Amino acid sequence: MRAPLERRSAWPTLAGMALTLIPSLLLHAAPTRLPTGMDLLPLLPLITLFIWAVRRPRYVPPWLIFLIGLLQDLLIGGPMGVWALAYLVAFSIARPRDEEGGGEIGPVSLRFAVLALIALAVAWGAGSVALGQPAGTADLVTEGVLTIILFPVFAFFFARRKERSTFS
Repeated sequence: MRAPLERRSAWPTLAGMALTLIPSLLLHAAPTRLPTGMDLLPLLPLITLFIWAVRRPRYVPPWLIFLIGLLQDLLIGGPMGVWALAYLVAFSIARPRDEEGGGEIGPVSLRFAVLALIALAVAWGAGSVALGQPAGTADLVTEGVLTIILFPVFAFFFARRKERSTFS
C-alpha cells in the first residue's frame, strides 16, 4: 500500500521534472534547422510543462513556468521574456486545474492545443513588440503545428509510463 500523496517524498517528482525539463530545453535549443531555415522541433518545453502541470500541478508554480520561459529565451538567443510571458499568459488562461488530473488523451490534447495557440499568439505579439515590427510567422506556425500534432504522442507515452510507475 502506498503512502498518501501528502506524506510521500517530493524528491522523485522533482528529479523527474528536472530530468525531463532540462533535456527538453536543450533539445529545443539544439540547431535543427533545415537548409531553408525552418525549425523542425516542436515546443518541447511547453509540452513537458503541460504534462507535468496535468500530472502534478502543485509542482508547477508560476515562477517555474516563468523560469523555463526565460531559459528558453536565453538558450535560443531570442528577445528575453518573450516565451516567459507567453507561457505565463497561456498557463494562466488554460492551465489544468485538477490535482492528479489527466483523464482521456482527447480532452487533454484539446486543452493543450488551446494553451499552445495562446502561447504562440502571445509569443508572436511580444516578439513583434521586441523587434519593433511584425515578427515572421512561418517558423512559428510550423513549430505550433508540430507541437499540437505531436503532443498526443508524448502524452500517450507519459500516460503509459505513469501506469507502469511505482512512484505515482
